[in-house]
Amino acid sequence: MIIALNTSLADLHIGLFSDDAESHAEFHQKASPDDRHIHDALLAQETSGLLKKIDADAKDISKIALIIGPGSFTGLRIGLSFAKGLAFGSGAKIIPLKAHSVLLAGYKRAYSVSDATAILYPGYESHKTYMSYTSSPEDISYVEIAELKNIGIKKIICPPELEEIEFTKTVIPIDMKMMAQMTIDDRLSTIDVLADLEPFYGSDFKIKL
Repeated sequence: MIIALNTSLADLHIGLFSDDAESHAEFHQKASPDDRHIHDALLAQETSGLLKKIDADAKDISKIALIIGPGSFTGLRIGLSFAKGLAFGSGAKIIPLKAHSVLLAGYKRAYSVSDATAILYPGYESHKTYMSYTSSPEDISYVEIAELKNIGIKKIICPPELEEIEFTKTVIPIDMKMMAQMTIDDRLSTIDVLADLEPFYGSDFKIKL
């Protein structure tokens, strides 16, 4: 069984899937503007609830699809800490995914014409964004939103959190099923030494867990 976790932004997303990425159960909780504790309060509790819902156990999990960044400093640390504990207890493999790659994969599945040039993800400062080109979604930089047009960005892919940004855009959420499907790709590396896995903050600071 595959579990997909996204704690990279304010909202919480958890999904359980078969080894073939067929959906078993999902949990989505939208955070209020003042809510700063949704991940640590609900992640373990709701994961346990989903497992019980389908009469499964943590030891049934073989892969953990995890958004490792970019995103919220605290959210990423909580998500990774939980995933490491789950991997240690269940023997599951962690498959680290960057948000931009998941967004691009979901976009390509939904649209036959791939004419977007960049992928944006919310920055921890309102005037900045995490950007990658669609030609290299793993290569992420932290840039001023005001500078995007100056570097020739015309059409973007972004999640709903950036829906108000003034660009020609395709708004698409992080797809949990896509995350699960991406774990099936043998070209993606799994993490055997848990201590080697760090969050990808996409900025100048990095903390090793």
